[in-house]
Amino acid sequence: MKKNHHEKRGGNILEEYFSQTMRIIRVGLFFIVVSTTISWNTTSYSQSTSLSLDMKDVTVGEVIKAIENQSEFLFLYQGGQVDLNRRVSIQIDRKQVQEILKELFKGTDNIYTVDNRKIIINKASRKILDNHLAATEKNLRMDLQQPQQREITGKVTDVSGEPLPGASVMVKGTNIGTITDKEGRFSLRIPSNAQILQISFVGMKSQEIPIEGRTMFNVVLEEETTLLQEVVAVGYGTMTKRDLSASVSSIKSDKIEERTYAFNIMESMAGKLPGVRNVSFSGKPGGASSLRIRGMGSINADSNPIYVLDGVVGVDPSIINPTDIESIDVLKDAAATAMYGAKGANGVVLITTKSGKKDRGTFSYNGKIGVGLLTRKIDVLNAEEYMEVQRRAYAYSGKVMPHLQTPMEKLFYYAKDASGNYLRDENGYLIASPKYDTDWQDAITQNAPINDHNLTFTGGSEKSTIYANIGYQDFEGLVKYTYSKRLTGTLNIKSDIKEWLNLQALITTGFNKINDMEGGFGQGPVRNMIEMPPIVPVKYEDGTWGRKNDYPLGEAGEDPILLLKEQKNIWDGNFTILNLISTFKFTNNFHFTAKGDLQTSNKRHITYAKAGLLDVSETNNGYADIYNEVSKKWSNEDYFSYHNNFFNNQLVSDFVLGASWYYYRLENSSGGSENYFDDSFEYYNLGAGTTFHKPSSGMDQNTMNSFYFRMNHSFRDKYLLGLTLRADGASNFGENNKYGFFPSVSGAWRISEENFFESAKPIINNLKLRLSYGLVGNASIPNYKTISSYSNSSVIFNKSLQPYVVLSNLGNEDLKWETSKQFNAGMDIGFLNNRIEILMDYYNKATTNLLFLKQVPYTTGYSNTWTNLGEIANRGFELTLSSRNIANKNFVWSTDIIFSTNKLLVIDIGGETIDTGNGTVAKEGEEWASYFILNRIGTWGLNEVAEAAVYGKKPGDLKYEDVNKDGIINDDDRKLMGNGMPKGEINMGNTFRYKGFSLMLDLNCQYGAKILGITTTMLENRQLYGNSRKTVLDAWTPEHQNTMIAAIRLPSDPNFGENEKDSRMLYNGDFLRIKNISLSYDFNPKLLNKTKYISGFTLGVNVENAYVFTRYPGFDPEIGFLFTDNGQGIDFYSYPRPTTISGNIKITF
Repeated sequence: MKKNHHEKRGGNILEEYFSQTMRIIRVGLFFIVVSTTISWNTTSYSQSTSLSLDMKDVTVGEVIKAIENQSEFLFLYQGGQVDLNRRVSIQIDRKQVQEILKELFKGTDNIYTVDNRKIIINKASRKILDNHLAATEKNLRMDLQQPQQREITGKVTDVSGEPLPGASVMVKGTNIGTITDKEGRFSLRIPSNAQILQISFVGMKSQEIPIEGRTMFNVVLEEETTLLQEVVAVGYGTMTKRDLSASVSSIKSDKIEERTYAFNIMESMAGKLPGVRNVSFSGKPGGASSLRIRGMGSINADSNPIYVLDGVVGVDPSIINPTDIESIDVLKDAAATAMYGAKGANGVVLITTKSGKKDRGTFSYNGKIGVGLLTRKIDVLNAEEYMEVQRRAYAYSGKVMPHLQTPMEKLFYYAKDASGNYLRDENGYLIASPKYDTDWQDAITQNAPINDHNLTFTGGSEKSTIYANIGYQDFEGLVKYTYSKRLTGTLNIKSDIKEWLNLQALITTGFNKINDMEGGFGQGPVRNMIEMPPIVPVKYEDGTWGRKNDYPLGEAGEDPILLLKEQKNIWDGNFTILNLISTFKFTNNFHFTAKGDLQTSNKRHITYAKAGLLDVSETNNGYADIYNEVSKKWSNEDYFSYHNNFFNNQLVSDFVLGASWYYYRLENSSGGSENYFDDSFEYYNLGAGTTFHKPSSGMDQNTMNSFYFRMNHSFRDKYLLGLTLRADGASNFGENNKYGFFPSVSGAWRISEENFFESAKPIINNLKLRLSYGLVGNASIPNYKTISSYSNSSVIFNKSLQPYVVLSNLGNEDLKWETSKQFNAGMDIGFLNNRIEILMDYYNKATTNLLFLKQVPYTTGYSNTWTNLGEIANRGFELTLSSRNIANKNFVWSTDIIFSTNKLLVIDIGGETIDTGNGTVAKEGEEWASYFILNRIGTWGLNEVAEAAVYGKKPGDLKYEDVNKDGIINDDDRKLMGNGMPKGEINMGNTFRYKGFSLMLDLNCQYGAKILGITTTMLENRQLYGNSRKTVLDAWTPEHQNTMIAAIRLPSDPNFGENEKDSRMLYNGDFLRIKNISLSYDFNPKLLNKTKYISGFTLGVNVENAYVFTRYPGFDPEIGFLFTDNGQGIDFYSYPRPTTISGNIKITF
């Protein structure tokens, strides 16, 4: 009796990989703490630094330069304020800088201020600049020797109009500059050929302004946002994270565009946001990706989040070009999602398109060219090992391999004498060796080219802006002849028509095309790639194609390369999104927004096979089917928004009140034929087939009407309260439950603003507690399910085709809305002026009245009905840690760590056990889609003949645990053994910037999942039907009985090919992935200015999926099959995931 070998070899894999990951995080945190401590302690740099100078008869400018070279001090002064040419002599030995300055400016009218590493010098006739001047982060060096030919003046203020003294004003690409005075004003003499003015101030976003002959500049700087200060979309408005009492996570454009192989936004978001998981099943281009926000939300209804693009609800995320996106905000708890009511049960993804800028206009090209490589292969048998398996199988049954009795010249070399006669061994059998040793994984895969090109224009005036982009993506797959292509065009125009009216028009249009040959349960190319015998070539010498059954007993299967060449599974289509938004400003505080949008989509699915493909079209002489789908969505959103302050500005309030109308309609049709007299038509002429497939067509539509209200209050900037109310009416529910009502409430306490917290503020500058609770709904079930329906078909009767109808769905007029009750508790913490920021959330999301498709007794005449059933719950914890570890003039190092856990439990399903497919079930009190399988404990030995016979087995057969000890192995002996959903996920990103260089390293770890490796284990169980993994060589023999693999035998043996889903198929799914490595260089603007045409130029190289540490022997541990929620962790001949290497270029004119 032997325990599962996976448990033996990998029982501690979870602890091993989790400990590895935690070690990495601990090391990262160590460096964060150390570097931050170092940085924090630099507030006393001027007191702890001693300098020595021995300079005679030198200028003041030379002394200043010597101090800067000898230390980290930086001098700031304005032209005319310091006599740099005054000659002095200084002899100082190990003194603080204050003493040097005292000696240097003795007898002058200069005064100085030392703050950390900055030294500000002014004339005594002026007051010392306030703390803003001392806090400036820009390292300026005023060089008065530059040629100065004309004067410019200006004023720098913040958004409220307050002046910013000490702001840096520089001529880009030079060291010519100045700083603003206490009123925010500046004057500066610049060369006549100066082009760009750079204005910056600590804590503010820097600006670059074209000079273009201007002499007067009024500049308004916006606050630089930290994680806790950034503005996020919350649906029908925006808020700063500082003022949020709900749970919202955000990602900006620079992070979105880091992923070279990200064909869609789901892949771009992977690992970037806590509680947001991209469920990716394979590595095919444009492959299956689905987001899950805080777990699965429903059993049979849709569990996907709703995607909102610039206010357009229900957008298909696969059509969005990641380059067009300015930001993505994910609403997670009920307080955030309740504004979307029945559409928000599974979370809301708010996508904001990039806008134009109010400047003279720029063109930019952003291109990526790369290649995808197959870096992980399944370790299958080579030709010699494959023939050893054949030898064992025939020997077990006392037989001889057929090629040793009858020559098979196409596959084997034979020993012959000089006359060409076959030689035989001492047993009278032919002497042969394989002619071929084909590596089918190499043969069917390729170095896959990747192209991603974008051409962008942005520009505008004081009243209007425009953003326009054309993007083209062409990703070829690792498997030959597979690809994903997309062409998109996006236009975003904003204009202040009047002071009281703003209009915005957005258009996104394009087409896409995917050839997906991953296959399902049949003999697809990926499966045949793995199972093809190595002794069979791609093509024989006579030009015929190799097949899986070219050697006796092989399973019928076509050459996978021929399948890829002569078979198609194409999805293509075009799409358009039109969106018009008008905002009426009745007052500065009171606005009305009216929005209308239209989404159209035309999709086509083509399946085609040329005649003669084994097990595909060998008997029907070729076939073609075409499915067409035309859909249309329109919606109208009208809402009022009001903002005001009350009680002497102690209370700040925001209100939103509005209504929405949605309409959806889909029409589809399909047709096909087979038995073509030749293949010249492919799928372009279905009428050329002589046997027609049954045509079909249909129509589907629904409507929804919604009313919503939200208010947010901030009292004394300490106490936050939010309340949301939404009512939805949906046409796919009956009159008894047409409307659903979804409220939420949230509150937050900004403890750091309390007086008692003042002493802690130098270390903890921000501390906020958040609580929220609310209800959101789910109406995403098929239409017309509240009414009973029938379906129609036809049958041949009396030699003619006759129509008939049968009862189908049993209607349920009492069907209710699925409702999620969500609780969230969170904390936001900022350390050292937000140098380190931590966001934490705990949530409990319980979904009740689950919409469930249930079978009904056949005596009713119906097959199924929709009903409400029970409860499931998602519970989890999220942590985001962001740190600016080092931030100085030339070097910046920042770290982001994201940690998420989620557990999906079945609370109540009426005492039933639901079969969720592929050996998984749902049971009350257990995790969803848990593996319910037999426990393989070894193989029967020669000393267990009698015991094996009880179960109808013999030595060499598989041995399973008889859980109930009844002498029968059946479903009663199945056990729950984990599931395919990870218990937790950790992502760690580090970004290093040195001058123009930028290096990004992204790590991803998942733990707690079990992989049901059907692919790898089926190869062991069904040895002679195709190739196998090398582990099959460890199969049972009389000399080697302590094994988990049954004896190799012929299919005629009654226990050949036992392929039960059992514990042998389970693998530990923990992994640590080096997800992304990116290195880029931004060219110096001073160098680019010499070209007169180029204002920005970046070169980079990127490695995606660089390496994965895992014990799983398949292509990749991050896999799934068919269904997002039920199929996670199931490997059924999944498409391999590439390692992608690309070069990137971005150039701006």
